[in-house]
Amino acid sequence: MTKAQVTSLSPRESCCNKGHGTNENNNGYVVSPANGCRKISAVEMMKKGAGGSLAIVVAPDGGWGWVVVFAAFYCNVVVDGIIYSFGMLMNDMVNTFHEPESKITIVGSLLNGFYLIAGPFVSALLNSVDFRSVTIIGSVISCIAFVSAAYVESLYQLMFCYGFIGGIGFSMIYVSAVLIPGFYFDKWRALATGIAVCGSGIGTFVLAPLNALLVENYGWRVTIMVQAGLALSCAAAGILFRPLKPTIVEVPTINPVVMEPKLPEDEPLLTKSITAERKMSLDSKHNAVKIGAPTAEEIYNHLSGRLTPEPRPTSISCHSLNTHNQYLKDKLSPDLPEKKLSAVSLRRPSVSAHLMDRDDRFFGGSLSRLPQYSSQVSSLNYAMSVTRIPAWNDAEEGDNEEPCSKNNSIRRNMKKYYKSAMHTLTTMLDFSILSSPSFFVLTCSGFLTLLGFFVPFMYISEKAISMGMDKNVAVWLVSTTGLTNTFGRVICGWISSYESIDPILVNNVSLTFGGLYTVLLPFLPYSVFSYYLYASLFGFSMACFASLRSTMIVELTGLELLTNAFGVLLMFQGVAAAVGSPFLGLFKDWTGTYDMSFYLSGIILTMSAVICYPLRRVKKWEDGRKLRRPNSV
Repeated sequence: MTKAQVTSLSPRESCCNKGHGTNENNNGYVVSPANGCRKISAVEMMKKGAGGSLAIVVAPDGGWGWVVVFAAFYCNVVVDGIIYSFGMLMNDMVNTFHEPESKITIVGSLLNGFYLIAGPFVSALLNSVDFRSVTIIGSVISCIAFVSAAYVESLYQLMFCYGFIGGIGFSMIYVSAVLIPGFYFDKWRALATGIAVCGSGIGTFVLAPLNALLVENYGWRVTIMVQAGLALSCAAAGILFRPLKPTIVEVPTINPVVMEPKLPEDEPLLTKSITAERKMSLDSKHNAVKIGAPTAEEIYNHLSGRLTPEPRPTSISCHSLNTHNQYLKDKLSPDLPEKKLSAVSLRRPSVSAHLMDRDDRFFGGSLSRLPQYSSQVSSLNYAMSVTRIPAWNDAEEGDNEEPCSKNNSIRRNMKKYYKSAMHTLTTMLDFSILSSPSFFVLTCSGFLTLLGFFVPFMYISEKAISMGMDKNVAVWLVSTTGLTNTFGRVICGWISSYESIDPILVNNVSLTFGGLYTVLLPFLPYSVFSYYLYASLFGFSMACFASLRSTMIVELTGLELLTNAFGVLLMFQGVAAAVGSPFLGLFKDWTGTYDMSFYLSGIILTMSAVICYPLRRVKKWEDGRKLRRPNSV
């Protein structure tokens, strides 16, 4: 069989070169004086035996990627540093607006909540644009929001500008900074992602005392102006998020069996019919995983005239997945000497993947835990096996006859951007995944965790001052939490790379101790040592929750549903972050002390861990029920 050919395609080479007369141009159009410009779909071209090519982004695992990692690190320093140190501004805001502290807390909680709630929408935007543009736009939005917040005269205006608009801008920076290391790294992904997210702890360590110093000397308005400048500086880091050139995999020029379904809108790109023929449709509007949007690996085999194995069930967990993808080893490994590099003929139908069309896009742990990775012989093989290709990115809707005009070109591009964004958004916000008992338990746990998570960050310094601690000493409590959180992320990321380590158990134990520390703090005799010990232990414990989130999801849902599960979890956690601190802060207004707020925060954190202890048993029961269900029909 003809060998696959692999090369890199630059953006300049992918531009449309118009043909003449009645010839096809390089972008799949037929140009004729009578008919104008008519789009020929990939399906039509494949029926003519044109073969095909797949545009797949393969992580380089080094080079410029390390520059990107440190740029992402800086973005996390700014975003999380500002978010976690909001408590330093509250007392001065109370004096300005003459409102209770619990109401002032809403400003910071909205910032916390919306940078999570907006996550799925930012991911959808990323699928249409790129990391660089989204980061720069987010930096400008958050800068404008903070500058506006510095001049408001009403607390509600501050909530809208600083909390709501600022949270959306921060979400654009945060999501880009967290995801882009995985775009550049596969083999070293855990290390690269770990370095990037450590910016969260370092930012808390640096910005908490800086904000306290600025507030004491200049007030909260000037402090927010400084934060606006820091937010705008993330645009400079975003410029370093250089897009990667795709790798083009050419498939043989053969006449595969291709059938046009009668209802293309309701069919996936590839499905298996009773006669074992492969069908190809023009569009898919629903969840790519649920309807079976094929991987690039499956499309390659389809175009090569080979029948792919049965698709793996999407409900199977990573822990029990034993399927090995061997049938591409002899065909797609770019390391083999017989592979030829050649320029790609753009006359051949080209199918490409967008940024978010990978099952592992939200996975920040070590890929060695994934059977999909360990069973492959090269980065290209792995990229092919986890990249899904919905049909909409390769075919046009509407009339086939369209004049070659600038307006129609803009319209087509806008439609393409809209469809790619909606594809990601509908995938991430498909709440039917909550029908899985194990994931429902994990979602409830995540909601409870974020409900009590921010209370220590908001109130620990003020509580220490109320107990008699010097203000200049208390300001470093939040910094201590951030510093130990950094160490905790590094250690947790390291131990979770071992397959013998159960990430769910590690998360549960860490949350349990973090909750117990918080409950016990008000009972301890006051001393500087006891408060700094608590800040250290709490920061270290909470690091495991942040580091293992995606790994736990994969353990329960499988890699195929990670994008869907991560989007739903972000929404629930964002809502909890937005309401948690203000709600628990009410008890300080009612009782006059912070003790009840810390009691409840600790109890909620402990509960979030306790309900997850039987999670493995729930998952085992769920898998058993699914296996028995076909026999009962």
